[in-house]
Amino acid sequence: MAAFFAQRQMVVEKMMMYFAAGICGLIAIFVILHWTRWLCARLERSKKPLGVLGRPFVATSRFVRNLLVRRLPGFKSAGHGLLVFGYVAINAVVAFSNVDISLPNFAARFGWMAEANISLAVFLALKNTPLACITAYSYERLNCLHQIVGYTIFVFMVLHAAFYTSYFSSQGRLLSIYSQRGQIAAIVAGFAFLSVTLSATFVRRIWYELFYITHISGWVIGIVAVGFHQPHLAEKALIVTLLTSSMWCLDRLIRASKLLYYRQEATLHPLPDGGTKIVMRKAPAGAEPGKHCFVWIPAVRRFETHPFTIHHGSPVEFTVKAENGFTRDLHKYAVAHPGAAVRASVDGPYGTFPDPMEFDKIVLIAGGGGATFTFGLAANLLERMNDESRKCLVFVWAVRAHENLFWFRKQLEMLRTHAHSAKANVSIYVTRAPPTIPELPYGHGQNDNGSSSSSEDGGSPPLSPVDAEKHSARLPAAASRGWGALSEKDLEKEMERAIETRIELADTSNKRNSKSNIMSSQVYSSHPVKIGRPDVASLIRDAIATTPQDQRVLVAACGPKAMMRDVRNTTARLIVGDGPAIELHCEEFGW
Repeated sequence: MAAFFAQRQMVVEKMMMYFAAGICGLIAIFVILHWTRWLCARLERSKKPLGVLGRPFVATSRFVRNLLVRRLPGFKSAGHGLLVFGYVAINAVVAFSNVDISLPNFAARFGWMAEANISLAVFLALKNTPLACITAYSYERLNCLHQIVGYTIFVFMVLHAAFYTSYFSSQGRLLSIYSQRGQIAAIVAGFAFLSVTLSATFVRRIWYELFYITHISGWVIGIVAVGFHQPHLAEKALIVTLLTSSMWCLDRLIRASKLLYYRQEATLHPLPDGGTKIVMRKAPAGAEPGKHCFVWIPAVRRFETHPFTIHHGSPVEFTVKAENGFTRDLHKYAVAHPGAAVRASVDGPYGTFPDPMEFDKIVLIAGGGGATFTFGLAANLLERMNDESRKCLVFVWAVRAHENLFWFRKQLEMLRTHAHSAKANVSIYVTRAPPTIPELPYGHGQNDNGSSSSSEDGGSPPLSPVDAEKHSARLPAAASRGWGALSEKDLEKEMERAIETRIELADTSNKRNSKSNIMSSQVYSSHPVKIGRPDVASLIRDAIATTPQDQRVLVAACGPKAMMRDVRNTTARLIVGDGPAIELHCEEFGW
Protein backbone atom coordinates (compact mmCIF):
# COMPACT_ATOMS: atom_id res chain seq x y z
CA MET A 1 0.00 0.00 0.00
CA ALA A 2 2.86 2.38 0.80
CA ALA A 3 4.41 1.66 -2.60
CA PHE A 4 1.07 2.31 -4.29
CA PHE A 5 0.68 5.72 -2.61
CA ALA A 6 4.28 6.63 -3.44
CA GLN A 7 3.75 5.76 -7.11
CA ARG A 8 0.49 7.74 -7.22
CA GLN A 9 2.22 10.73 -5.62
CA MET A 10 4.92 10.68 -8.31
CA VAL A 11 2.30 10.62 -11.06
CA VAL A 12 0.32 13.45 -9.45
CA GLU A 13 3.41 15.65 -9.11
CA LYS A 14 4.26 15.04 -12.76
CA MET A 15 0.73 15.99 -13.87
CA MET A 16 0.82 19.12 -11.74
CA MET A 17 3.99 20.14 -13.55
CA TYR A 18 2.12 19.70 -16.82
CA PHE A 19 -0.69 21.86 -15.47
CA ALA A 20 1.77 24.59 -14.48
CA ALA A 21 3.43 24.36 -17.89
CA GLY A 22 0.08 24.70 -19.65
CA ILE A 23 -0.90 27.80 -17.66
CA CYS A 24 2.53 29.35 -18.18
CA GLY A 25 2.14 28.61 -21.89
CA LEU A 26 -1.11 30.59 -22.00
CA ILE A 27 0.58 33.49 -20.25
CA ALA A 28 3.55 33.27 -22.63
CA ILE A 29 1.22 33.62 -25.62
CA PHE A 30 -0.08 36.93 -24.27
CA VAL A 31 3.43 38.13 -23.42
CA ILE A 32 4.74 37.36 -26.92
CA LEU A 33 1.74 38.91 -28.68
CA HIS A 34 1.89 42.03 -26.51
CA TRP A 35 5.55 42.76 -27.13
CA THR A 36 5.38 41.81 -30.80
CA ARG A 37 2.56 44.28 -31.37
CA TRP A 38 4.47 46.87 -29.35
CA LEU A 39 7.52 46.40 -31.59
CA CYS A 40 5.44 46.68 -34.79
CA ALA A 41 3.81 49.85 -33.47
CA ARG A 42 7.21 51.37 -32.74
CA LEU A 43 8.36 50.59 -36.26
CA GLU A 44 5.21 52.10 -37.76
CA ARG A 45 5.62 55.31 -35.76
CA SER A 46 9.26 55.60 -36.78
CA LYS A 47 8.19 55.25 -40.44
CA LYS A 48 10.70 52.41 -40.87
CA PRO A 49 9.75 49.58 -43.24
CA LEU A 50 8.35 46.52 -41.54
CA GLY A 51 10.23 44.15 -43.82
CA VAL A 52 9.11 41.12 -45.77
CA LEU A 53 7.46 39.44 -42.78
CA GLY A 54 6.15 42.63 -41.21
CA ARG A 55 3.27 43.43 -43.55
CA PRO A 56 1.84 39.88 -43.63
CA PHE A 57 2.05 39.80 -39.83
CA VAL A 58 0.15 43.10 -39.56
CA ALA A 59 -2.54 41.96 -42.00
CA THR A 60 -2.91 38.59 -40.27
CA SER A 61 -2.99 40.07 -36.77
CA ARG A 62 -5.66 42.59 -37.78
CA PHE A 63 -7.80 39.86 -39.29
CA VAL A 64 -7.50 37.77 -36.13
CA ARG A 65 -8.24 40.77 -33.89
CA ASN A 66 -11.26 41.62 -36.04
CA LEU A 67 -12.71 38.28 -34.98
CA LEU A 68 -11.47 38.03 -31.40
CA VAL A 69 -12.34 41.55 -30.23
CA ARG A 70 -16.05 41.09 -30.98
CA ARG A 71 -18.47 40.46 -28.17
CA LEU A 72 -19.37 36.82 -27.53
CA PRO A 73 -22.49 35.95 -25.49
CA GLY A 74 -21.45 34.96 -21.98
CA PHE A 75 -17.94 36.38 -22.40
CA LYS A 76 -16.35 39.80 -22.65
CA SER A 77 -15.08 38.98 -26.14
CA ALA A 78 -14.43 36.07 -28.48
CA GLY A 79 -10.79 36.17 -27.40
CA HIS A 80 -11.86 35.86 -23.78
CA GLY A 81 -14.00 32.87 -24.71
CA LEU A 82 -11.09 31.24 -26.53
CA LEU A 83 -8.85 31.76 -23.49
CA VAL A 84 -11.42 30.20 -21.16
CA PHE A 85 -11.76 27.25 -23.54
CA GLY A 86 -7.99 26.74 -23.46
CA TYR A 87 -7.96 26.91 -19.66
CA VAL A 88 -10.81 24.39 -19.35
CA ALA A 89 -9.08 22.08 -21.83
CA ILE A 90 -5.86 22.14 -19.78
CA ASN A 91 -7.81 21.27 -16.64
CA ALA A 92 -9.69 18.44 -18.35
CA VAL A 93 -6.55 16.90 -19.84
CA VAL A 94 -4.59 17.03 -16.58
CA ALA A 95 -7.52 15.82 -14.47
CA PHE A 96 -8.25 12.71 -16.53
CA SER A 97 -4.86 11.75 -17.94
CA ASN A 98 -2.65 8.99 -16.53
CA VAL A 99 -5.01 8.05 -13.72
CA ASP A 100 -6.19 4.56 -12.79
CA ILE A 101 -9.96 4.23 -13.04
CA SER A 102 -11.08 4.01 -9.41
CA LEU A 103 -12.95 6.30 -7.06
CA PRO A 104 -10.04 7.07 -4.68
CA ASN A 105 -7.63 7.79 -7.56
CA PHE A 106 -10.03 10.22 -9.23
CA ALA A 107 -10.84 11.77 -5.85
CA ALA A 108 -7.14 12.34 -5.14
CA ARG A 109 -6.55 13.85 -8.60
CA PHE A 110 -9.52 16.21 -8.24
CA GLY A 111 -8.19 17.33 -4.86
CA TRP A 112 -4.84 18.20 -6.39
CA MET A 113 -6.55 20.05 -9.24
CA ALA A 114 -8.45 22.15 -6.69
CA GLU A 115 -5.18 22.88 -4.84
CA ALA A 116 -3.37 23.95 -8.03
CA ASN A 117 -6.25 26.17 -9.13
CA ILE A 118 -6.37 27.87 -5.73
CA SER A 119 -2.82 29.08 -6.39
CA LEU A 120 -3.84 30.33 -9.83
CA ALA A 121 -6.91 32.12 -8.45
CA VAL A 122 -4.80 33.97 -5.88
CA PHE A 123 -2.21 34.88 -8.52
CA LEU A 124 -4.91 36.39 -10.75
CA ALA A 125 -6.36 38.34 -7.81
CA LEU A 126 -3.11 40.04 -6.78
CA LYS A 127 -3.43 43.82 -6.96
CA ASN A 128 0.34 44.13 -7.43
CA THR A 129 0.46 41.53 -10.18
CA PRO A 130 3.55 41.13 -12.37
CA LEU A 131 1.23 40.54 -15.32
CA ALA A 132 0.53 44.28 -15.38
CA CYS A 133 4.13 44.84 -16.49
CA ILE A 134 4.66 41.96 -18.88
CA THR A 135 1.23 41.70 -20.54
CA ALA A 136 -0.41 45.12 -19.88
CA TYR A 137 -3.26 43.33 -18.09
CA SER A 138 -3.75 44.65 -14.55
CA TYR A 139 -5.78 42.89 -11.88
CA GLU A 140 -9.19 44.41 -12.77
CA ARG A 141 -8.91 43.08 -16.34
CA LEU A 142 -7.94 39.67 -14.96
CA ASN A 143 -10.90 39.58 -12.57
CA CYS A 144 -13.15 37.75 -15.05
CA LEU A 145 -10.54 34.97 -15.29
CA HIS A 146 -10.23 34.92 -11.50
CA GLN A 147 -13.96 34.22 -11.32
CA ILE A 148 -13.74 31.37 -13.85
CA VAL A 149 -10.89 29.80 -11.88
CA GLY A 150 -12.90 30.19 -8.68
CA TYR A 151 -15.84 28.24 -10.11
CA THR A 152 -13.41 25.57 -11.33
CA ILE A 153 -11.98 25.21 -7.82
CA PHE A 154 -15.44 24.68 -6.41
CA VAL A 155 -16.30 22.02 -9.02
CA PHE A 156 -13.11 20.06 -8.33
CA MET A 157 -13.67 20.40 -4.57
CA VAL A 158 -17.19 18.99 -4.82
CA LEU A 159 -15.97 16.10 -7.01
CA HIS A 160 -13.10 15.42 -4.60
CA ALA A 161 -15.47 15.24 -1.61
CA ALA A 162 -18.19 13.30 -3.44
CA PHE A 163 -15.86 10.59 -4.78
CA TYR A 164 -14.13 10.05 -1.44
CA THR A 165 -17.47 10.02 0.40
CA SER A 166 -18.85 7.42 -1.98
CA TYR A 167 -15.75 5.26 -1.63
CA PHE A 168 -15.56 5.38 2.18
CA SER A 169 -19.29 4.80 2.42
CA SER A 170 -19.01 1.65 0.32
CA GLN A 171 -16.20 0.48 2.63
CA GLY A 172 -18.27 1.16 5.75
CA ARG A 173 -15.59 3.56 7.07
CA LEU A 174 -17.35 6.88 6.54
CA LEU A 175 -17.84 7.77 10.23
CA SER A 176 -14.36 6.72 11.30
CA ILE A 177 -12.68 8.65 8.47
CA TYR A 178 -14.66 11.86 8.90
CA SER A 179 -14.08 11.95 12.65
CA GLN A 180 -10.34 12.45 12.07
CA ARG A 181 -8.90 15.93 12.57
CA GLY A 182 -7.64 16.23 9.00
CA GLN A 183 -11.03 15.34 7.54
CA ILE A 184 -12.85 17.74 9.88
CA ALA A 185 -10.55 20.44 8.55
CA ALA A 186 -11.53 19.38 5.02
CA ILE A 187 -15.21 19.82 5.88
CA VAL A 188 -14.51 23.29 7.30
CA ALA A 189 -12.59 24.17 4.13
CA GLY A 190 -15.45 22.95 1.98
CA PHE A 191 -18.02 25.14 3.70
CA ALA A 192 -15.62 28.11 3.74
CA PHE A 193 -15.08 27.91 -0.02
CA LEU A 194 -18.82 27.37 -0.48
CA SER A 195 -19.40 30.75 1.21
CA VAL A 196 -16.77 32.29 -1.07
CA THR A 197 -18.50 30.92 -4.18
CA LEU A 198 -22.03 31.87 -3.11
CA SER A 199 -20.98 35.40 -2.16
CA ALA A 200 -19.31 35.88 -5.55
CA THR A 201 -22.30 34.47 -7.44
CA PHE A 202 -25.19 36.19 -5.69
CA VAL A 203 -24.20 38.67 -2.97
CA ARG A 204 -21.67 40.69 -5.02
CA ARG A 205 -24.34 42.18 -7.26
CA ILE A 206 -26.59 43.12 -4.34
CA TRP A 207 -24.37 44.15 -1.44
CA TYR A 208 -20.69 44.60 -2.28
CA GLU A 209 -19.46 45.25 1.26
CA LEU A 210 -21.05 42.03 2.56
CA PHE A 211 -19.63 40.13 -0.41
CA TYR A 212 -16.13 41.44 0.25
CA ILE A 213 -16.16 40.59 3.95
CA THR A 214 -17.55 37.11 3.27
CA HIS A 215 -15.16 36.55 0.39
CA ILE A 216 -12.01 37.44 2.32
CA SER A 217 -12.96 35.79 5.61
CA GLY A 218 -14.11 32.64 3.79
CA TRP A 219 -10.83 32.51 1.87
CA VAL A 220 -8.70 32.89 5.02
CA ILE A 221 -10.63 30.20 6.89
CA GLY A 222 -10.57 27.93 3.85
CA ILE A 223 -6.84 28.14 3.14
CA VAL A 224 -5.96 27.57 6.82
CA ALA A 225 -8.27 24.54 6.91
CA VAL A 226 -6.66 23.18 3.73
CA GLY A 227 -3.30 23.40 5.48
CA PHE A 228 -4.62 21.31 8.38
CA HIS A 229 -6.25 18.89 5.93
CA GLN A 230 -2.86 18.04 4.35
CA PRO A 231 -0.29 18.96 7.04
CA HIS A 232 2.62 16.78 5.88
CA LEU A 233 5.46 18.40 3.95
CA ALA A 234 6.40 15.11 2.31
CA GLU A 235 3.11 15.04 0.40
CA LYS A 236 3.90 18.47 -1.14
CA ALA A 237 0.31 19.76 -0.80
CA LEU A 238 1.30 21.82 2.26
CA ILE A 239 4.11 23.43 0.24
CA VAL A 240 1.60 24.59 -2.38
CA THR A 241 -0.68 25.90 0.35
CA LEU A 242 2.14 27.84 2.01
CA LEU A 243 3.29 29.36 -1.30
CA THR A 244 -0.28 30.40 -2.10
CA SER A 245 -0.72 31.97 1.33
CA SER A 246 2.61 33.75 1.03
CA MET A 247 1.59 35.35 -2.27
CA TRP A 248 -1.61 36.67 -0.74
CA CYS A 249 0.06 37.90 2.44
CA LEU A 250 2.84 39.67 0.52
CA ASP A 251 0.31 41.49 -1.65
CA ARG A 252 -1.64 42.54 1.45
CA LEU A 253 1.55 43.73 3.11
CA ILE A 254 2.42 45.91 0.10
CA ARG A 255 -1.08 47.40 0.06
CA ALA A 256 -1.01 48.09 3.81
CA SER A 257 2.38 49.77 3.45
CA LYS A 258 0.98 52.10 0.80
CA LEU A 259 -1.95 53.04 3.01
CA LEU A 260 0.41 53.86 5.87
CA TYR A 261 2.82 55.82 3.69
CA TYR A 262 0.20 57.95 1.91
CA ARG A 263 -1.72 59.04 5.02
CA GLN A 264 -2.96 62.58 4.47
CA GLU A 265 -5.99 64.86 4.45
CA ALA A 266 -8.68 64.92 1.79
CA THR A 267 -11.38 67.49 1.09
CA LEU A 268 -14.95 66.40 0.36
CA HIS A 269 -17.25 68.45 -1.88
CA PRO A 270 -20.91 67.51 -2.54
CA LEU A 271 -22.07 67.64 -6.16
CA PRO A 272 -25.55 67.69 -7.71
CA ASP A 273 -27.46 64.45 -8.32
CA GLY A 274 -25.66 62.45 -5.64
CA GLY A 275 -22.06 63.11 -6.64
CA THR A 276 -19.07 63.66 -4.35
CA LYS A 277 -15.66 65.06 -5.25
CA ILE A 278 -12.64 63.89 -3.24
CA VAL A 279 -9.51 66.04 -3.45
CA MET A 280 -6.32 64.52 -2.03
CA ARG A 281 -3.48 66.71 -0.77
CA LYS A 282 -0.68 64.30 -1.66
CA ALA A 283 -0.44 62.27 -4.86
CA PRO A 284 0.88 58.69 -4.71
CA ALA A 285 3.90 57.84 -6.85
CA GLY A 286 2.90 56.99 -10.40
CA ALA A 287 -0.56 58.54 -10.12
CA GLU A 288 -1.89 59.79 -13.43
CA PRO A 289 -5.38 60.48 -14.76
CA GLY A 290 -7.06 57.29 -15.93
CA LYS A 291 -5.60 55.03 -13.24
CA HIS A 292 -7.44 54.23 -10.02
CA CYS A 293 -6.73 53.99 -6.31
CA PHE A 294 -8.36 52.36 -3.32
CA VAL A 295 -9.42 55.24 -1.08
CA TRP A 296 -9.63 54.96 2.71
CA ILE A 297 -11.70 57.53 4.61
CA PRO A 298 -12.16 56.38 8.22
CA ALA A 299 -14.67 59.14 8.97
CA VAL A 300 -17.08 57.34 6.62
CA ARG A 301 -16.00 53.69 6.92
CA ARG A 302 -13.12 52.88 9.26
CA PHE A 303 -12.26 49.41 7.93
CA GLU A 304 -13.03 49.72 4.22
CA THR A 305 -11.21 50.89 1.09
CA HIS A 306 -12.99 51.45 -2.23
CA PRO A 307 -11.62 51.92 -5.76
CA PHE A 308 -12.14 55.21 -7.64
CA THR A 309 -10.66 56.49 -10.89
CA ILE A 310 -8.33 59.49 -10.97
CA HIS A 311 -9.67 62.13 -13.35
CA HIS A 312 -7.34 64.97 -12.35
CA GLY A 313 -3.66 64.55 -11.60
CA SER A 314 -2.53 67.62 -9.67
CA PRO A 315 -4.07 67.60 -7.17
CA VAL A 316 -5.43 64.07 -7.35
CA GLU A 317 -9.21 64.17 -7.62
CA PHE A 318 -11.89 61.48 -7.60
CA THR A 319 -15.54 61.98 -8.50
CA VAL A 320 -17.87 59.43 -6.91
CA LYS A 321 -21.48 58.72 -7.78
CA ALA A 322 -23.64 57.79 -4.79
CA GLU A 323 -25.13 54.34 -5.11
CA ASN A 324 -25.41 52.15 -2.03
CA GLY A 325 -23.18 51.47 0.94
CA PHE A 326 -19.98 53.48 1.15
CA THR A 327 -20.70 55.88 -1.73
CA ARG A 328 -24.09 56.79 -0.27
CA ASP A 329 -22.61 57.41 3.18
CA LEU A 330 -19.77 59.40 1.61
CA HIS A 331 -22.23 61.73 -0.12
CA LYS A 332 -24.26 62.18 3.07
CA TYR A 333 -21.11 63.10 4.94
CA ALA A 334 -20.06 65.56 2.22
CA VAL A 335 -23.50 67.20 2.29
CA ALA A 336 -23.41 67.47 6.08
CA HIS A 337 -19.81 68.77 6.04
CA PRO A 338 -19.24 70.53 2.69
CA GLY A 339 -15.58 71.31 2.09
CA ALA A 340 -14.53 69.37 5.19
CA ALA A 341 -10.96 68.10 5.51
CA VAL A 342 -10.94 64.47 6.64
CA ARG A 343 -8.23 61.95 7.37
CA ALA A 344 -7.63 59.73 4.35
CA SER A 345 -5.16 57.54 2.51
CA VAL A 346 -4.85 55.73 -0.82
CA ASP A 347 -3.62 52.36 -2.00
CA GLY A 348 -2.44 52.55 -5.58
CA PRO A 349 -2.36 53.61 -8.28
CA TYR A 350 -3.50 50.60 -10.31
CA GLY A 351 -4.66 50.05 -13.85
CA THR A 352 -3.12 49.79 -17.30
CA PHE A 353 -4.18 51.43 -20.54
CA PRO A 354 -2.53 52.41 -23.84
CA ASP A 355 -0.51 55.61 -23.82
CA PRO A 356 -2.68 58.14 -25.72
CA MET A 357 0.42 60.03 -26.86
CA GLU A 358 1.31 57.07 -29.09
CA PHE A 359 -1.81 57.60 -31.25
CA ASP A 360 -2.76 60.18 -33.87
CA LYS A 361 -6.48 60.15 -33.09
CA ILE A 362 -8.03 59.31 -29.74
CA VAL A 363 -11.74 58.46 -29.53
CA LEU A 364 -13.07 58.50 -25.96
CA ILE A 365 -16.63 57.35 -25.27
CA ALA A 366 -18.26 57.31 -21.84
CA GLY A 367 -21.63 56.75 -20.30
CA GLY A 368 -22.54 58.28 -16.93
CA GLY A 369 -19.88 57.76 -14.27
CA GLY A 370 -17.62 56.08 -16.83
CA ALA A 371 -16.50 59.62 -17.68
CA THR A 372 -14.11 59.51 -14.71
CA PHE A 373 -11.91 57.27 -16.85
CA THR A 374 -12.30 59.09 -20.18
CA PHE A 375 -11.85 62.54 -18.61
CA GLY A 376 -8.76 61.17 -16.92
CA LEU A 377 -7.42 59.86 -20.22
CA ALA A 378 -8.25 63.16 -21.95
CA ALA A 379 -6.42 65.10 -19.23
CA ASN A 380 -3.52 62.66 -19.52
CA LEU A 381 -3.29 63.51 -23.23
CA LEU A 382 -4.02 67.25 -23.29
CA GLU A 383 -1.64 68.10 -20.45
CA ARG A 384 1.22 66.53 -22.45
CA MET A 385 0.35 68.02 -25.85
CA ASN A 386 2.01 71.18 -27.13
CA ASP A 387 0.77 73.81 -29.55
CA GLU A 388 2.42 72.06 -32.49
CA SER A 389 0.81 68.71 -31.83
CA ARG A 390 -1.43 67.40 -34.60
CA LYS A 391 -3.23 64.81 -32.51
CA CYS A 392 -7.02 64.82 -32.67
CA LEU A 393 -9.33 64.02 -29.75
CA VAL A 394 -12.94 62.91 -30.19
CA PHE A 395 -14.78 63.00 -26.86
CA VAL A 396 -18.32 61.62 -26.45
CA TRP A 397 -20.14 61.63 -23.12
CA ALA A 398 -23.72 60.56 -22.43
CA VAL A 399 -25.33 61.34 -19.06
CA ARG A 400 -28.81 60.96 -17.67
CA ALA A 401 -29.30 64.48 -16.34
CA HIS A 402 -27.90 67.99 -16.76
CA GLU A 403 -26.79 68.00 -13.12
CA ASN A 404 -24.09 65.45 -13.91
CA LEU A 405 -22.36 67.95 -16.21
CA PHE A 406 -21.44 70.03 -13.16
CA TRP A 407 -19.27 67.17 -11.88
CA PHE A 408 -16.62 67.82 -14.51
CA ARG A 409 -16.88 71.55 -15.17
CA LYS A 410 -13.11 72.05 -15.04
CA GLN A 411 -12.48 69.20 -17.45
CA LEU A 412 -15.17 70.41 -19.83
CA GLU A 413 -13.62 73.87 -19.80
CA MET A 414 -10.24 72.33 -20.60
CA LEU A 415 -11.78 70.48 -23.55
CA ARG A 416 -13.48 73.69 -24.71
CA THR A 417 -10.12 75.48 -24.76
CA HIS A 418 -8.60 72.81 -26.98
CA ALA A 419 -11.73 72.61 -29.13
CA HIS A 420 -11.05 76.17 -30.28
CA SER A 421 -7.69 75.01 -31.63
CA ALA A 422 -9.37 72.11 -33.50
CA LYS A 423 -7.64 69.53 -31.28
CA ALA A 424 -10.76 68.32 -29.49
CA ASN A 425 -14.20 67.50 -30.85
CA VAL A 426 -16.62 67.23 -27.93
CA SER A 427 -20.14 65.78 -28.06
CA ILE A 428 -22.30 65.77 -24.93
CA TYR A 429 -25.64 63.99 -24.71
CA VAL A 430 -28.25 64.15 -21.97
CA THR A 431 -30.59 61.19 -22.18
CA ARG A 432 -33.34 62.65 -20.00
CA ALA A 433 -35.10 65.94 -20.54
CA PRO A 434 -34.47 68.37 -17.68
CA PRO A 435 -37.18 68.36 -14.97
CA THR A 436 -38.09 71.88 -13.82
CA ILE A 437 -40.02 73.01 -10.73
CA PRO A 438 -41.07 76.56 -9.62
CA GLU A 439 -39.41 76.15 -6.21
CA LEU A 440 -35.94 75.37 -7.52
CA PRO A 441 -33.02 76.71 -5.52
CA TYR A 442 -31.32 77.05 -8.90
CA GLY A 443 -32.66 76.83 -12.44
CA HIS A 444 -35.84 77.72 -14.30
CA GLY A 445 -39.28 77.53 -12.87
CA GLN A 446 -41.50 75.79 -15.43
CA ASN A 447 -41.48 73.82 -18.60
CA ASP A 448 -42.16 75.58 -21.86
CA ASN A 449 -45.81 74.58 -21.67
CA GLY A 450 -46.16 76.17 -18.25
CA SER A 451 -46.60 72.95 -16.27
CA SER A 452 -44.20 71.93 -13.55
CA SER A 453 -42.61 68.50 -13.38
CA SER A 454 -43.83 65.86 -10.98
CA SER A 455 -41.92 63.17 -9.17
CA GLU A 456 -43.17 60.67 -11.72
CA ASP A 457 -41.29 62.54 -14.44
CA GLY A 458 -38.02 62.28 -12.60
CA GLY A 459 -38.34 65.54 -10.65
CA SER A 460 -38.97 66.10 -6.95
CA PRO A 461 -42.35 66.03 -5.18
CA PRO A 462 -44.10 69.40 -4.81
CA LEU A 463 -43.42 71.30 -1.62
CA SER A 464 -46.07 72.17 0.94
CA PRO A 465 -46.75 75.88 1.69
CA VAL A 466 -44.74 75.58 4.91
CA ASP A 467 -41.81 73.96 3.07
CA ALA A 468 -42.01 76.57 0.34
CA GLU A 469 -41.78 79.35 2.93
CA LYS A 470 -38.73 77.68 4.47
CA HIS A 471 -37.29 77.26 1.01
CA SER A 472 -37.71 80.94 0.14
CA ALA A 473 -35.98 81.95 3.34
CA ARG A 474 -33.01 79.72 2.60
CA LEU A 475 -32.75 80.34 -1.13
CA PRO A 476 -29.11 81.00 -2.07
CA ALA A 477 -28.38 84.59 -2.90
CA ALA A 478 -27.07 83.52 -6.30
CA ALA A 479 -30.57 82.54 -7.42
CA SER A 480 -31.70 86.16 -7.37
CA ARG A 481 -28.71 87.77 -9.03
CA GLY A 482 -27.89 84.99 -11.52
CA TRP A 483 -25.48 82.07 -11.32
CA GLY A 484 -23.49 83.13 -14.32
CA ALA A 485 -22.22 86.27 -12.55
CA LEU A 486 -20.40 84.27 -9.86
CA SER A 487 -16.77 83.24 -9.81
CA GLU A 488 -15.96 79.54 -9.88
CA LYS A 489 -15.15 79.45 -6.15
CA ASP A 490 -18.31 81.32 -5.17
CA LEU A 491 -20.36 79.16 -7.51
CA GLU A 492 -19.16 76.00 -5.77
CA LYS A 493 -20.06 77.48 -2.37
CA GLU A 494 -23.55 78.42 -3.53
CA MET A 495 -23.98 74.99 -5.09
CA GLU A 496 -23.06 73.30 -1.82
CA ARG A 497 -25.59 75.47 0.04
CA ALA A 498 -28.24 74.71 -2.55
CA ILE A 499 -27.60 70.97 -2.42
CA GLU A 500 -27.79 70.96 1.38
CA THR A 501 -31.05 72.91 1.28
CA ARG A 502 -32.50 70.64 -1.37
CA ILE A 503 -31.69 67.44 0.52
CA GLU A 504 -33.17 68.74 3.77
CA LEU A 505 -36.35 69.78 1.96
CA ALA A 506 -36.58 66.36 0.35
CA ASP A 507 -36.47 64.76 3.80
CA THR A 508 -39.51 66.84 4.87
CA SER A 509 -41.42 65.96 1.67
CA ASN A 510 -42.75 62.54 2.64
CA LYS A 511 -39.15 61.17 2.87
CA ARG A 512 -39.24 60.45 -0.86
CA ASN A 513 -36.10 60.16 -2.98
CA SER A 514 -35.67 63.31 -5.02
CA LYS A 515 -33.07 64.41 -7.52
CA SER A 516 -31.27 67.67 -7.48
CA ASN A 517 -32.76 70.05 -10.03
CA ILE A 518 -30.88 71.95 -12.66
CA MET A 519 -29.48 75.30 -13.43
CA SER A 520 -29.29 76.39 -17.03
CA SER A 521 -27.05 74.14 -19.12
CA GLN A 522 -24.75 77.12 -19.71
CA VAL A 523 -23.68 76.96 -16.05
CA TYR A 524 -23.00 73.25 -16.22
CA SER A 525 -21.25 73.09 -19.57
CA SER A 526 -19.71 75.45 -22.08
CA HIS A 527 -20.38 72.88 -24.84
CA PRO A 528 -23.62 72.41 -26.80
CA VAL A 529 -25.74 69.71 -25.18
CA LYS A 530 -27.82 67.29 -27.24
CA ILE A 531 -30.90 65.56 -25.88
CA GLY A 532 -31.09 61.81 -26.45
CA ARG A 533 -28.75 58.86 -26.75
CA PRO A 534 -25.68 59.02 -28.97
CA ASP A 535 -25.34 56.77 -32.00
CA VAL A 536 -22.05 55.32 -30.80
CA ALA A 537 -21.52 53.13 -33.86
CA SER A 538 -21.87 56.06 -36.28
CA LEU A 539 -19.60 58.29 -34.22
CA ILE A 540 -16.84 55.66 -34.19
CA ARG A 541 -17.22 54.95 -37.91
CA ASP A 542 -17.05 58.65 -38.78
CA ALA A 543 -13.96 59.19 -36.61
CA ILE A 544 -12.06 56.28 -38.15
CA ALA A 545 -13.25 56.94 -41.73
CA THR A 546 -11.56 60.36 -41.65
CA THR A 547 -8.24 58.93 -40.41
CA PRO A 548 -5.47 58.30 -42.97
CA GLN A 549 -4.29 54.74 -43.43
CA ASP A 550 -0.81 55.44 -42.06
CA GLN A 551 -2.08 56.75 -38.71
CA ARG A 552 -3.02 55.05 -35.44
CA VAL A 553 -6.36 55.33 -33.63
CA LEU A 554 -7.17 54.58 -30.00
CA VAL A 555 -10.79 53.84 -29.12
CA ALA A 556 -11.29 53.81 -25.33
CA ALA A 557 -14.65 53.48 -23.61
CA CYS A 558 -16.19 53.08 -20.18
CA GLY A 559 -19.90 52.88 -19.52
CA PRO A 560 -23.02 50.68 -19.43
CA LYS A 561 -22.93 47.17 -20.89
CA ALA A 562 -25.07 48.03 -23.93
CA MET A 563 -22.79 50.92 -24.86
CA MET A 564 -19.67 48.83 -24.36
CA ARG A 565 -21.08 46.09 -26.57
CA ASP A 566 -21.71 48.59 -29.38
CA VAL A 567 -18.24 50.09 -28.99
CA ARG A 568 -16.55 46.69 -29.04
CA ASN A 569 -18.43 45.27 -32.02
CA THR A 570 -18.21 48.46 -34.11
CA THR A 571 -14.49 48.87 -33.49
CA ALA A 572 -13.80 45.21 -34.23
CA ARG A 573 -15.43 45.47 -37.66
CA LEU A 574 -13.25 48.48 -38.49
CA ILE A 575 -9.97 46.66 -37.81
CA VAL A 576 -8.98 45.89 -41.41
CA GLY A 577 -5.72 45.41 -43.24
CA ASP A 578 -6.03 48.46 -45.51
CA GLY A 579 -7.14 50.92 -42.84
CA PRO A 580 -5.51 52.78 -39.95
CA ALA A 581 -4.09 50.82 -37.02
CA ILE A 582 -6.80 50.63 -34.36
CA GLU A 583 -6.39 49.84 -30.67
CA LEU A 584 -9.43 49.16 -28.48
CA HIS A 585 -9.46 49.57 -24.71
CA CYS A 586 -12.63 48.84 -22.73
CA GLU A 587 -12.48 49.86 -19.08
CA GLU A 588 -14.82 47.40 -17.39
CA PHE A 589 -14.42 46.93 -13.65
CA GLY A 590 -15.16 43.59 -12.03
CA TRP A 591 -16.24 44.80 -8.61
